[in-house]
Amino acid sequence: MKSFLTTIILFSALMLQNVTLQAQGVYVTPGAKGPVFSDKPQSGSREVTLQPLNVVAPEPASRPAEPAPPPGRGESMMPEFTVPAYRSFSIVSPEDNGSAAANTALFEVRVAVDPPLQLGAGHAFTVSINGRPVGQRFTATEFVVPPEFWGDTLPPANQSMQLDASIVDAGGQVIKKAKPIRFFMRFVTILNNPRRPVPLPQPIAPPHRPQPQPQPLPPLILPGRQ
Repeated sequence: MKSFLTTIILFSALMLQNVTLQAQGVYVTPGAKGPVFSDKPQSGSREVTLQPLNVVAPEPASRPAEPAPPPGRGESMMPEFTVPAYRSFSIVSPEDNGSAAANTALFEVRVAVDPPLQLGAGHAFTVSINGRPVGQRFTATEFVVPPEFWGDTLPPANQSMQLDASIVDAGGQVIKKAKPIRFFMRFVTILNNPRRPVPLPQPIAPPHRPQPQPQPLPPLILPGRQ
């Protein structure tokens, strides 16, 4: 029985290595130790009809992991920092419902933040006026909106405007927003600031005139002397 099982195993291996045997036919011949299989007919052999082989399709190779998609617009590629949350952030100047000078083209902004701005994490301030971004990042709590923001003309006077300020990360994502304020642009003259010292006119010096030089007296001649 053991010999018969060994013969079957060897025969199966032979069938796996050479599939053409099935097309040529297989013959079995009785032997002293069991049946003998061959692909050629022998004396006293008979042809054996074999069942189709069960062919197992190989499993497809695992696909390599796809790389992570690049960060989208506004997403930061810098490593994340563990920073404390900002407890407060507000606009200090201009004041809400206050005014700002329009004829200087230098618009100053001052904000207050607690804790201080995390510069190591790439945080910065951004502002917009009437919904229009200034287009610059600021890292100081006092800064000036550049005159280029207004273009070739001065800011319109006597007009209400809204100022928005935000704290953003290195990628531009908003971390915290300040409460927006509204203010008016006004033309400023010296009458609007009476405490500003008025320069006094400088006295005009008279033109320089040369002083007359004294003339020498003629020699005195006494009578009777030559």
